[in-house]
Amino acid sequence: MASATDPGEERDAVVEDAARASALDRYLGARLAPRHARRDLIALAAFVGETARIVAAAREPLVGEMRLQWWCDALEPGRAGASTGNPIADALREAIDRHALPAELVSGLLDARSLALETGFAGDGMALDAYLDATEGTAFRLAARILGVPPGEAAERLLFAAGQAYGRVQLLRTVPLVRAADRRSSPPDLVNDWAVLAPPMLEGARSWLQEARRQSRAIPLAIPAVLPVALVEPYLTALERLGPEIVRARADIYPLTRVWRLWRASVRAKI
Repeated sequence: MASATDPGEERDAVVEDAARASALDRYLGARLAPRHARRDLIALAAFVGETARIVAAAREPLVGEMRLQWWCDALEPGRAGASTGNPIADALREAIDRHALPAELVSGLLDARSLALETGFAGDGMALDAYLDATEGTAFRLAARILGVPPGEAAERLLFAAGQAYGRVQLLRTVPLVRAADRRSSPPDLVNDWAVLAPPMLEGARSWLQEARRQSRAIPLAIPAVLPVALVEPYLTALERLGPEIVRARADIYPLTRVWRLWRASVRAKI
C-alpha cells in the first residue's frame, strides 16, 4: 500500500521546481543560506522569477498587467490563512507573515514590474536606477529581512548596489526573450535602442559590482542575501563576448561555474 504524500512536501516541491526554472541563481543561493531561512528564500526566488517571466514573455502588455494584478490581489495584506490555489503565492504569504515582511516592498516590486511592459521601456538614467532598485534591489531587501540582517545605512548601501549590478546583467539577458515574445507595443527600433544602451549598461554593472563588493566588507553577515551578485562578473564576460548579438542571443554561464562561484562566495563571505 502506497504511503500518503504530505501536501506540504508536495507544495514545497512545486515551489522548488518553479524557483529552479525561473530564478536559478536565487534558488541556488537559497540552498546555500542558513537552514532556517532556506524554505522562505526559495519561495521568494520563485516569486521573483515568476513575476520577471510574466514581463519578459508577455505578448500583450494587458495580459501581463492582468497577471501581475493577480499577484497583487493574492498577496494583499489581511488574507492570511486563505489558500490562493497557487503554491508559490501561498508559500510566499507564509514567509511574509513569518518574517513580517513589509507589504509595501512586495507591492512596490509588482508595481515596478509593470513599468517594463510599457511602450518604449529601455534602460538608462535615473529611471533605470529606480526600476532596478524597486525590482532586484527589493528582492535582495526581502531576502535580507528573511535572513535577519540588521537594517541600517550600511546594509541599504549594499542592497542598493547589489540590485544595480545584478539587475543590469539580468535586464540585458531578458532582451532576447522580449524580442522573441514579439510584443506588439514594442517600438520597431527596439533592437537598435538596446544595442546603443548595452555598452553603458555593462560598464554600469561592473562599476556597481565593485561598489557592492566594497560595501559588503562592512557587513559580511549580509552576503547570503546578495549571493547572486557573485555571478555578475561571469555574466558580464558572457554578455561582452556576444558583442552586437547581445540583443539577439541570451547570455549564460556554465552550470559548474555558477555553482562554484556561489559556493565560493558563500564559504568566503565575499561576493
